[in-house]
Amino acid sequence: MYLEYFGLDKLPFTISPDPDFLYPSPGHQEALAHLSYALSDQGGLICLTGEVGTGKTTLCRALMESVPEGDHVAYIFNPQLSPIELMQSICDDLGITYDRDATLKEIYAEINAALVGFYARHQRVICVIDEAQSMPAALLEQVRLLTNLETHREKLLTLVLVGQPELRELLKRHDLRQLNQRITARYHLGLLTEQETGEYIEHRLVCAGSEYMLFEPAAVSIIWNSSDGTPRLINSISDRALLGAYATGESVVTADIARRAVTEVMGAEQPEERLENTGGLPGLAAVVMKTARYAMLAVLLTGVAWLGYQYFPEDTLMGPDRSDPMSVLSASTGIQENSCADAEIEGLQCIYVDWTLSELAEVEHPIAIKTTSGEWFALTEYDRKTSGRYSEEAMILWNPPTEYVNAVKPGQTAPVVRWVRSKLGISWDQEWTTIGPGGVQVEMDPDYYDPLLERAVAEFQIAEGLKADRIIGPRTLMYLQARD
Repeated sequence: MYLEYFGLDKLPFTISPDPDFLYPSPGHQEALAHLSYALSDQGGLICLTGEVGTGKTTLCRALMESVPEGDHVAYIFNPQLSPIELMQSICDDLGITYDRDATLKEIYAEINAALVGFYARHQRVICVIDEAQSMPAALLEQVRLLTNLETHREKLLTLVLVGQPELRELLKRHDLRQLNQRITARYHLGLLTEQETGEYIEHRLVCAGSEYMLFEPAAVSIIWNSSDGTPRLINSISDRALLGAYATGESVVTADIARRAVTEVMGAEQPEERLENTGGLPGLAAVVMKTARYAMLAVLLTGVAWLGYQYFPEDTLMGPDRSDPMSVLSASTGIQENSCADAEIEGLQCIYVDWTLSELAEVEHPIAIKTTSGEWFALTEYDRKTSGRYSEEAMILWNPPTEYVNAVKPGQTAPVVRWVRSKLGISWDQEWTTIGPGGVQVEMDPDYYDPLLERAVAEFQIAEGLKADRIIGPRTLMYLQARD
């Protein structure tokens, strides 16, 4: 909405882990240096920890983008796997074939043989496991066994464990001491200082095409104090602040707009403003009455301007119903739908998922997450310290392709197949014929999910860090939509 207004090429404060926006703070440089140790010939086990939203996944993406051509990377983003599922996921990412009915021992042997082959061709292999703090002990034991894959002189596989601070405590357990002793490099990513926060905001604006700083120093200070220097929260507040500046006709984000953005994103109460000589009007009202340039903001406070209402909807000022994810999303994003039934009328779908926070961060749709206390929060406003622990239940308000009805498996026919084919650039061969049982020729059509498209879908899923199940379902379609 505000890109043209501020002369930006792209949104500067998305919460997706885009390596192009990686801010090289001293802490992030040090963390990346530790991760880059995985690109050395030493191999072994590396551990990166940090609070929620500090940029760990972005660093992992930067690491994977820096892997030399010819080397191999497996990225495991779902820690809630069984030991055999972990091994299967590694095989899928590395292109190692295995029998679907193979035992854990047999898959382990397949991985070892493949790693020996990679080593003979001087190709490194790196396995990154995100959200590792949620891994059960049995799965961490399987990780330890993977560190045993080695020659007489070198490790065949470098493992990178990435997780929240709880991972450090988990590794201190007595029954995991063997795994903990094998960590060759570890780093804890801290929060940004106030100075770094200002530099971080300016860095992202420059990456998005801005020619000058759009935030006043006082606004940066407010954002830093409210976010504790957490990059993801800084992004959410800054994005909302730019929207506020656009809504009020300002050329930069002022302290007042920053405070409003904090309220929008975090629901924090605002400090009392110093009273001015305006008949006792406090805070923002005093500023509005003092200067005409805040005329739009005055209209916003009275609820007359439609644009102001979009930025500060009534539900937000009154507080959303935390038992209703749609109410939370309405207050957070300004959507007009009050229920999933209303959303369906507009062509939207309420998709309930059990994805991890890092997986949800990849999705560019409104998301509400449920905490263990039963309350719902928009993903953009969620802060574990104040909101509570994530319950692994979330709702995505999804705008699916118009052709989508249900998930499609290979061999099935559905209109959405054409859409997927066009997104992946896979043309339909009109000359194809299929011979069915008894030698009967089966008539084909472009809506058929054929083997060529199946292969392209699997390659796309692997490239995006998804499970290569070859099913055209909501998650794969969401990632395809993000290509626009």
